[in-house]
Amino acid sequence: MVAVAAASTGILSTIGLAGGTAAAHDADSTRRARLAQPLDATHSGAKAVGVSHARQWPALRSGSRGVVVSAAQHLLTARGHTVKADGVYGSRTVAAVKAFQSRQHLRADGVVGPGTWNALTVSVRSGSRGHAVTAAQQLLTARGHTVKADGVYGSRTVAAVKAFQSRHHLRADGVVGPDTWNVLVNGSTGAVPAPHGYVLKFTKNRQHPDRSKLALYRDGRLVDSYRAGSGMGSTDECAGKTGWLPSGTYKILGHQTNRDTRIKGYAIHLADKTCHPRPGQKAVKRGDLFIHSKMTKNGTSLWRGDNDYKSEGCVKLAPGHIKSLFAHLDQAHWPKALTLQVS
Repeated sequence: MVAVAAASTGILSTIGLAGGTAAAHDADSTRRARLAQPLDATHSGAKAVGVSHARQWPALRSGSRGVVVSAAQHLLTARGHTVKADGVYGSRTVAAVKAFQSRQHLRADGVVGPGTWNALTVSVRSGSRGHAVTAAQQLLTARGHTVKADGVYGSRTVAAVKAFQSRHHLRADGVVGPDTWNVLVNGSTGAVPAPHGYVLKFTKNRQHPDRSKLALYRDGRLVDSYRAGSGMGSTDECAGKTGWLPSGTYKILGHQTNRDTRIKGYAIHLADKTCHPRPGQKAVKRGDLFIHSKMTKNGTSLWRGDNDYKSEGCVKLAPGHIKSLFAHLDQAHWPKALTLQVS
């Protein structure tokens, strides 16, 4: 997944990987690493959608610094080898790594290479708590998906993980498993496929839900963007008809310009989405989801102002904006692979 070369040294240094790469390191440990599979290792964490991820890991060693070192330190503590998560790979971190490696039947050289990373990472998900969650939260923030590093895997962490997974073409299930850990750790050095084709992206505004944004991209380049709203002002994704659209990736089921139901006129029909509330609560299925506006079945505007951005959990645009969006997609012949990414 990562093509590690000497030319990457500057990039690696900026994310705390100055200790070098480890494509070959732990080569004699790969077989033995199977004895130390991470928790819930059967879960892909975020299996690639249409992309094959051959996991490669960076090497951390004495002298390395940065957020990835801090994440490794949190993971060591989570696995019972307590060390201060200061982002500095000093003698105490070396000792903790060697102790962990010995316990996991790996070569105890004090270097966190592929075999050690595979044994060190554990799957975390909604309801998880502790240092492994903190490690994931720190890496999410470092990769542009800011979330509080409090060690509690709540709804905001789930949303941040899904957004990260969608951006990196991973299955957006909100679980940090092996593939997601790998991309989080590799960061900007990860070989993320160049976007191809059209995609819709809905970016939520937590302070002002009615000032969120819907954008259309082609091959990774912005085509157009529009102010959008979702829900009735609640940011609870599982609150049917009042909460905003749950994060994740949606298939486009169809589109109409003369819809004649409660939603009229121009409408894009989205696939249902299962929302996972707090631990202990049952999953909630959100259905009847659309990108739409406020108009007659013939497309005549009934829009009166900002209050009309509110919707029963759908994405809502001003009439002129949804017509503009349709014009772009008509010109593109409504690509069959079109999806909506919500973050």
